[in-house]
Amino acid sequence: MPTRIILPKPEESKKKRTAAYCRVSSSSEEQLHSLAAQTSYYENFFASAKDAEFAGIYADSGLSGTRTKNRTEFLRLIEDCRAGMVDAIITKSVSRFGRNTVDTLVFTRELRNLGIDVFFEKEDLHSCSPEGELLLTLMAAMAESEVVSMSDNIKWGKRKRFEKGMIESLALNNIYGFRKTADGIDIFETEACVVRHIYELFLSGLGYAEIAKRLNAENAPTRRDGSVWESTTVKNIITNEKNCGNCLFQKTFIRDPLSHKSRPNKGELPQFLVEDCLPSIIDKETWLIAQRMRERNHRNGSSVPSEEYPFAGMLFCGICGAPVGFYYSKGEGFVMKTVYRCSSRKTRTAKAVEGVTYTPPHKSNYTKNPSPGLIEYREKYSGQYLQPRPMICTDIRIPLDRPQKAFVQAWNYIVGQRGRYHATLKRTVENNDDVLVRYRAREMLELFDGVGRLNTFDFPLMLRTLDRVETTKDEKLTFIFQSGIRITI
Repeated sequence: MPTRIILPKPEESKKKRTAAYCRVSSSSEEQLHSLAAQTSYYENFFASAKDAEFAGIYADSGLSGTRTKNRTEFLRLIEDCRAGMVDAIITKSVSRFGRNTVDTLVFTRELRNLGIDVFFEKEDLHSCSPEGELLLTLMAAMAESEVVSMSDNIKWGKRKRFEKGMIESLALNNIYGFRKTADGIDIFETEACVVRHIYELFLSGLGYAEIAKRLNAENAPTRRDGSVWESTTVKNIITNEKNCGNCLFQKTFIRDPLSHKSRPNKGELPQFLVEDCLPSIIDKETWLIAQRMRERNHRNGSSVPSEEYPFAGMLFCGICGAPVGFYYSKGEGFVMKTVYRCSSRKTRTAKAVEGVTYTPPHKSNYTKNPSPGLIEYREKYSGQYLQPRPMICTDIRIPLDRPQKAFVQAWNYIVGQRGRYHATLKRTVENNDDVLVRYRAREMLELFDGVGRLNTFDFPLMLRTLDRVETTKDEKLTFIFQSGIRITI
């Protein structure tokens, strides 16, 4: 029986849905022209291509190829590939596709697993070809090496400009209070008024968060529409030396040109301070005073005084130097009692108070309405438990309302002795080396007449004048004012 051969039908040629990817690394006019040229080239290419169906052009402008997460068009292309909307990709070169070896290989491998070929025109390389993986690895590594070399050259050029004090290329887009004009760099008065207000509030004793809250309540203008004031923004303005006319170059640096992560320069690289190179929003003395206040606040700890807790972060043990904080205990009758007590009790580092003994109360004394049996027990055994011992600093307890009352007493004593302290403060203003102490001494001379004696506790006055409070062995308080005056009450 004869056999008849039935040949298969020839497959109908199917056009591949092909997308093009373009990228330029900056938004300069030349680069944007290059992007337009790339886009126009691929539009003409697909118009004449017979074996490819146009699937769109994906173009990133002004973005580095070392970081994929910021390249929105590239990521949209990958998502469309995963969704089955693209069969092939064409791009100018490996360096346009990406300058990070790891990311380039990860994405091309994923696309190859999806059956999607990436064609790199300059290298004449298909990612799905047998030799594609090896060649692509080499090309991507070369592109990455080029980025590192280019980054080193740019850094070298910047540092040379820093050394020469050249501020023409200074980026002012994010510096509040300044604007670039045709004539150079000028103060933007609308924002400069807010900068001066921030320094005024800070010198009055307010913290970053409280200042930000006030600025938001006052609807103070921000650099970007719709944004609000944050404590970090306030801190950055207070620490920015450009506000007093100076410029410190290389405060941060990028260690890895592939990650682009900026980190503070803590001595890894030289810094360059150029003085009086900008118009000043505030005078240098005010800026220096603010920096001294920052150092003082950092020294005092993380707690910040408030209306509810006015001496938070202000109280310290006069014996061991540790912070003094709240201590909650149940005293006689199991009534909750709050006092100030040295925090060294938590770390068991309390120091002995020389020459002072202490007799701790027995806990049985705390019982309210004791039974006859407990009374008899106390009388019989109290001598065994209530033995005196050397006092340690954690035995010192300060009633919760004592600091407020004592501050009023200390202030009124100074005002009552103003003749004596007037001469002391004048000497401080003239001779002290600390700019903050001089400023507070000068300010206190003015407050003697402006404030006078107090009848009640004045929280803003305390913030403005007081540096810290130390406890004493006899449970008194020593008030140390920022002007250098010390009063024990």
